[in-house]
Amino acid sequence: MSDTAQNPAFDSTEVGRIDSSLRTPGLLFTISGAFWLFFSGLVGLFAMLKLVAPSLLDWVPFLTYGRVKAVAVNALTHGWATNVAFALVLWIMSRLSERAPDFDIRRYLVVPAGVVYNILVTLGILGIFWGEGRPFFLLEMPAQVGSGFMICFTLILVWTITDYCRRKRRSAFISQYYCLGGVFWLVWAFSIAQMIIGREPFAGVIQIVAAGWFSHAYVWAWLTPVALATAYYLLPKLLGLPVENYYLSFFGFWCLAFFALWGGTAELIGGPVPVWIQAMGYVCGFLLILPTTSIAINLLHTTFHPKLTDTEEGKTAAIQIRRFNVMWNSPTGRFIVTGAVVFPIFGLLCALDSLPHSRELLQFTYWQDALFLLGVYGFYSMIAFGGIYFMLPRLLGREWPSANLMISHYKYSVIGFITAAVCLFWAGSAQGNAIADIDVDNLGIVKASWMPLLCSLAGFLLIFLGQICFLINVLRMACGCNSDSAQTKFGPALLNPTEEGANV
Repeated sequence: MSDTAQNPAFDSTEVGRIDSSLRTPGLLFTISGAFWLFFSGLVGLFAMLKLVAPSLLDWVPFLTYGRVKAVAVNALTHGWATNVAFALVLWIMSRLSERAPDFDIRRYLVVPAGVVYNILVTLGILGIFWGEGRPFFLLEMPAQVGSGFMICFTLILVWTITDYCRRKRRSAFISQYYCLGGVFWLVWAFSIAQMIIGREPFAGVIQIVAAGWFSHAYVWAWLTPVALATAYYLLPKLLGLPVENYYLSFFGFWCLAFFALWGGTAELIGGPVPVWIQAMGYVCGFLLILPTTSIAINLLHTTFHPKLTDTEEGKTAAIQIRRFNVMWNSPTGRFIVTGAVVFPIFGLLCALDSLPHSRELLQFTYWQDALFLLGVYGFYSMIAFGGIYFMLPRLLGREWPSANLMISHYKYSVIGFITAAVCLFWAGSAQGNAIADIDVDNLGIVKASWMPLLCSLAGFLLIFLGQICFLINVLRMACGCNSDSAQTKFGPALLNPTEEGANV
């Protein structure tokens, strides 16, 4: 283990001051997120067991499938995803503002907000177990915790705006746009949803409209911008090269800003709501192809950058293998490139899923669970893992304790989410076709999806094993356990003080 004060990565005073000022909130959000991730994996695995064995512990009231699934989803999103998103937003905004705080406002805004937020998540999870949950996706927690969430989100937004306004450069980086936009959209979407379906909810179908709008905005206008900010910040640092077609990234940002918030009402197609709300949902949902395509081209072109060469048959484009090797040999690069590859697949499937015919067939099937898993775990979490593997060594000034755990985490996670997602897509397709067949009864619908659900258990088990590896590594890192790397510069985090000081 290398001591923080002796680590050469902290010789650069400005970068060192920025990272050291974020050590407490960064650890708070990262460790909390890792614990919630482990908890969500454990409960989610039990929920999948309940699908194939419904009588499992059926005599325990708080372990019914409805409660267990809601707990797993909320622990994954509000527990893991949001905690880690806060850590990444704080760190990226501080790095890109290039200013260490003279007055440590984090201790008065961010740390208390993080502590209170995790207490509220715990109370919300217990409320769902107790039977006080609400019937709205991603808003199942009791309404009483919503006001507290709003205060915590607002404090994070105030800090993000403050850090953005304190930046040294007059112009802003694309990652700063995504961070600021993501936090603002989270506060906006959650405040409107809380106002409509909070402690004194509005009457009528407006509750369903607000809930569908928020659940879509949470994934596309909060988690997606944070993941893209992380990718846009770390890919150039790992490669030592600028983003290709930089202005294309701003085009993707503004397309995401226009269409991401309004695609959620597509799930109301055929419901008792005005037709214009339904039409707006599937039009904006389908138009997500624009930001998805442009951003994916931007990121993948930066990563692989095909090089034109003259041959006898004309010009041909060859992928630069050197860049691929650089990304693959970095734990951060492996995770981020995986998330960047999954992103266009997720976006295309979501766009097609927004169309009326697709909704009529797949609306109430496991297809929606597969899309959610692909987006939150296959896209967002993969990039978030990469961000943590890069950020935490800089905050603590030491290498990760175990490179083997990092490799195992990657293998288990990738194989696990691919297996689980494919099986859930298979189950959803079989279930949708069975529902559409008037000659198939309810028992036949259940039997149609039983085999793929059974196969998906293997995927969720592998995901859970990867989460265990990640949690152990994070805890050992936080406790200062010895690294299995002989020297810091050859460790899995690949700390490079020269590049860190040259380019924040």
